[in-house]
This record gives sequence, structure tokens and C-alpha cells, in this order.
Amino acid sequence: MRQYRRLTASILMSLVFLVGAVPPVSAQPKPSEGEGVLVGRISHIDGGQILRFVPEEKDWVATVKDAPFGIDDALYSDPETKGEILMPNGTLLRIGGDTQVQMIALEDDVTEVDVASGLARLYNNSSRGLIKATTPFGYVLAPEKTTFDLYVGDESVEVIGLRGRVDFVIESDGSRFEVLAGSSSLISDGRQVTSGKGDVDADWDDWNLDREGFWDRKLQTRGESVRYLPEGLHREAYALEENGSWERVEYEGQARYFWRPVHVHADWAPFTVGRWTVWQEDNCWVPDEPFGYVTHHYGNWVYVETARRWYWAPPVVRVAAVPLLNVGYGWYPGRVAWIHSGAEVGWVPLAPFEPYYSHRWWGPRSMVVANVGLANIHINLGGYRYLNHAVVVNQSNFWGVRSYTNVRIKNINKTVIINHYRPAPVVNQTVIKNYNVDRQRYHFTNVKVVKKPHQTVVNRIEKNRNLAGRIGKVNAASLQKSTVNLKQGKLAPEAKIARPKVTNKLVSENEVNKPKGELKFNERELKKKERASREMQQERARGPEDRPRKPEVVKPDRRPPEDRPEKAREEKGIQSPKELRSPQKEKVQPEQDRRRQREERPQVQEPRQREQQPPREDLRQQRREERQQMEERRRQDSGPSAPEARPQRREDRPQVQEPRQREQQPPREDLRQQRREERQQMRESREPREPSAQRENKTPGQAGEKKQKPRPGQEVQ
Repeated sequence: MRQYRRLTASILMSLVFLVGAVPPVSAQPKPSEGEGVLVGRISHIDGGQILRFVPEEKDWVATVKDAPFGIDDALYSDPETKGEILMPNGTLLRIGGDTQVQMIALEDDVTEVDVASGLARLYNNSSRGLIKATTPFGYVLAPEKTTFDLYVGDESVEVIGLRGRVDFVIESDGSRFEVLAGSSSLISDGRQVTSGKGDVDADWDDWNLDREGFWDRKLQTRGESVRYLPEGLHREAYALEENGSWERVEYEGQARYFWRPVHVHADWAPFTVGRWTVWQEDNCWVPDEPFGYVTHHYGNWVYVETARRWYWAPPVVRVAAVPLLNVGYGWYPGRVAWIHSGAEVGWVPLAPFEPYYSHRWWGPRSMVVANVGLANIHINLGGYRYLNHAVVVNQSNFWGVRSYTNVRIKNINKTVIINHYRPAPVVNQTVIKNYNVDRQRYHFTNVKVVKKPHQTVVNRIEKNRNLAGRIGKVNAASLQKSTVNLKQGKLAPEAKIARPKVTNKLVSENEVNKPKGELKFNERELKKKERASREMQQERARGPEDRPRKPEVVKPDRRPPEDRPEKAREEKGIQSPKELRSPQKEKVQPEQDRRRQREERPQVQEPRQREQQPPREDLRQQRREERQQMEERRRQDSGPSAPEARPQRREDRPQVQEPRQREQQPPREDLRQQRREERQQMRESREPREPSAQRENKTPGQAGEKKQKPRPGQEVQ
């Protein structure tokens, strides 16, 4: 009985421990979610500022390089700024000055962005993905391996194909237009569509060429790092290759490959060089190191006691060819645990198996909390593996610094933290005083924003946010299906559509909410200096037969079937001369089918170049020598009794290649006489010769008689 009571008590204690260690149901990860959300990265900013809209504050802040760009994020660039944004699904977005963009959806096979104004170039380098770029005048649908430019003005939009074929769709009447690389562009005001020259802005095109050259060089230096990274992070391999090395390390009883930075000081630690900012409701790490983005948002940092240094474990998508730590593939704002005590706040890097608490669901290792249930979450503070490596700072230094190395509090260890600090799942009003009213928590940089976009810009952002919430998750298959069924649009050559012009909507802070009619905005052409794109130059250099032709739309015959001449020809199995010359099927055949047929068409052999012929005198001499050799060979074979001269048979004559130009032939009558004489000589040479006396004594009848063979039973006289 006592043993039974002891067993029951031990089970109850175990249950109590589990209840205290495991978060409540409200903090469990969403079971319906997949591998995690996708988030883009602002990889480059050139020139002035790119502003980010903060929905919680209805305000704008300046963003920086290596800042995230995810769903519902909206950016606005000043007139002299250009930026580049990388997506982990193989797509890329570049923006010019006075450009407003917003991320609508980002999935493995779909990138949907809204370009409300300005200049944008989009690359679809994926193998199966789709880009949907919406504008106030229609949207562009771009399949894999395509590139195109968007010039979005206040009254019109111009679409220029730079690689492959994209579709431009006008939603008002549901018509679809094809845009081919190297061909004319499309200009639309949302109602009509006409063709343009297809020229690009020279300065914009040069900047894009420079960025393409940059990535070409970086992709050549990916080195060994590509072996350890998932395909979606291959563009980040150069940062690891230039700033660290891969090492085989003993971890948890097994040798594994980890990466470590080499250009850092001896006591370096993760989540120290950079800053925290609130993004999408959670505190997000904005690194200030060249390798910081990929190593702080993907994978996991581990501390190896034997080496006494930090190593980064890359995320794993499938079974790797090299031994790696099994860390799931997903993007996280910053995998740390939070601690606080009075005016001090700190964070602890999480081990791979430890849960990450957040306001939103980010991936398989995240726990979503609700503000009303925070008191029910019990965290075992002493259970954190890397508690000895916590970073603690004063609340006044939590925001507004680019590095915590010089402001972190010293002499903080596990014992001190357990005795004097308390854990917190997320940062809130309890952790930091005045947290909910401090607008500095949304800043990516300390640079002050002088001018902000007018309220009319925010109206479209809010409209897109509401629309995205109603539509839900999208995929490439549904988008393609909805576009294929649309009717082919007709160009309006005589339509007078204004060239795209954009208005600079940046105003001072006190003019943001003023009526638009009371303000004066500066308007400018989106193309300052035009020139043909590389694709257009290559297209002009090619011949007409190599250029892709747009499919011609055949007008339907509205006559009754019995009155059509084609009906009668079909019944008799006859093709019209017009069908024989140019089949109507080829006119409506899609461009891709025509290209495939041209590739499968048998290659016509080029006419051979004439070989260099020897001079005519040499040919004649060669024939004479061959005849003499043939005659000598014939005399030796036939012996002395053989006739000295016998005309050659056709098969015995040497086969000598005749020159292409005919020699001078004798007249036809002479040729006939010559042939008769040759035949006569051949007959005489075959018959045995008789003495002339016997021939003379024969009578005319005897001379023509032939010797007959005796019949069976008949005696021979």
C-alpha cells in the first residue's frame, strides 16, 4: 500500500512539473500552419530614404538595409532613392524614386505586390513561381524566368517586357494583353491600351545593370556555403563565405558542421551588434553586421563549451549530405527569451529545442500568446541552456543604439539571473515602463524623418490591407487559371494616352492631413533620358525570321455554316489555295507552340561549297593516263590472239568526276555516226573471221544461212 501511495505521489509531482513547464493551450503553435512564413529582405538602399508605414501608429519611419519586408508592409521612397528587395522564393523587386509599393502575398509559388506609383523592375527567377504586380490601371502576371518594368504614373501605366512573356490584364473589362521581351510596350489608362516604343529610362537601366553585375560576382563566390544552405538562401551564401568558415564540431555526442564568424572579437556573442525594433507586433532584430541577417533570422545559434565560442547551425529542409543539426527552416524575428528586473531588461539566445514566444505565428518552433493569457504561462527560468550568456542593458539603452556591446551590464551570470530577474514570454508594459506609448520602439534608425507621404497614400494602403484579409491565401495555380480564361484584348492604336508622370507626394509633417486641393505637388516624367533596352537592341539586330511574331486573331465568320465555302470543301476533302499558302490554324496558334515547331522542324542542309577543281588540262591528262592503263591491262588479260583494239563497255570505263561546266561537244550527227561505227566494230570483233577465199565462194543464200542443230532422232548429214 505504501509503495502504491509513493508511486501515485511521484506521478502527481511529474504532472505538476509538466503543467508548469508547458505553456497553456492559448500559447501552442497553430497546427494548421505549414513550415513557416516567408519574409523578404531590403538588401540595398542607394541615395536618400525609404520610409515604412507603421499601421499601429498611422505614421512613417525610415527603414534601413537588412530590414524585413513582409505581408502588409508598405514602403515609399523619396525622389532620389533606389532600393532592392530579395524574396526567399526566387523573386526580386527593385524600386526607383517616388515609388509606393506594398506586399500583398508572399508564398512559395506566389509573390504579389502592389505598385501604386513610381518605377519598379521585377524579376521572377524561380522555377515554378508566379509574380502578380497590381497597379491602379491593371495588373501584370509574370511566370517563371521573366523580367519586366513598370512605369506607374498618376494617369497611366507602361509595361515593358525585358525577359520572357508577361500578361497585362485590365480588370474593368477582363481583357488580357501579351507583352514580349524586345517588342513594343503597352500603355494603359485602365480603359484603353495602346502600344509604346518600349524604351527604358537610361539612368534606371544603368543602375539595374550595376546591381546585376554585383550579384553575378557574389554568386561566383558562394563557395562551400551553398552545400549547407537551403535553396531559398543561396543568395545569402556569399555573406557567410566572406565573413566566416565552416567547421566540424563535436556537439551533443556527434560531429556536425557549423559556421562561425572570424572577423569578430574574442568575446563576441549573437544579438549584440544591431538593435531591436517592433515589427509585426514582435521585437525584431535588425543586424549591423554583414552576416547578421541570415544568421539571426534563420537557423539557430549554439554555444560549444569545448571550443568556448558561438557557432551557427543552418536550417535544414531535407536530409543533408553532410551531418547538420536538425533545425527547421523558417524565418523568426529573433529567437531569444526575455528577462527583466526593475529598470533592466535582457535577452537570452534560445537553444534549438527551446520554444519561442511571440504575438504572431512564425514557424514550427513559435508559441503564440494572447495578452489575456500571459499570466498563465509558466517559464522555468533556470531551464534555459544559455542563461549564462544573457545580454542585460538598462531600459534607456534598449532602443536607439546600433550595438549593445558597450552598454551591456557586466557580471551577469546564471545565479544572479535566477535570484534577481524574472522571465517574460514577450516584451510589454510589464517589462519596459511606458512601452505602449514610446514611439521609438518602431524605429529602425535614429535618422529623423522630415517629410512624410500625404494621407492619400495611406488610403490605398488601407484598401489593400482590407482586400488581402478578405481574399486569404493565394496560389499560382488559381492565378493562372483565372488569367487563361480571359479574352484576348485589342489594342487601340489611335488612343491618346498620356505618358506616365508621377507626383511627389512627400510633404511636411503639418501638411500630411491637409486636403489635396490646398497643396501643390511637383509632377515629373518617369523617364528623364530614354534609350532602347538591351533586349530591344538585340531584337533589332536579329533578322525578321528570328523575331517572335504576335498571334493574329482571325475574325469569326458570322455566315450560316451551310453558306460557308469551307463547309463544301470539307465535305469534298479539298483545301482552298489560301489554306495551302497560309493555314488559318497557324495564325491563331500560340507563340509558344510556333516556337516549339520551329525548334522541331528539320534543319535544312546548307548547299555545299564547291570544292576546288583542278585545271582542265590536268583532268584531260588524267583521263589519257587512265585509258592507257586500262588498255595495257586488257592486252595482258586477253593474250596475243585477242584483238588489239576493242571498244570499252560502259561498266569498264573509269568513273571520273566530270567538271560542273560542260566541255564542247561535237555535233549530234557526228555522235550518231560514231556510235554506229562503234556498234559495228563490236559485232565484227565477236564473230570468228573466215578466210577471204571461202567468203567469196559462198553464194548469197549460203552466206546468210545459219547452222541449225539436229532435231532429236534426226541424222546428221
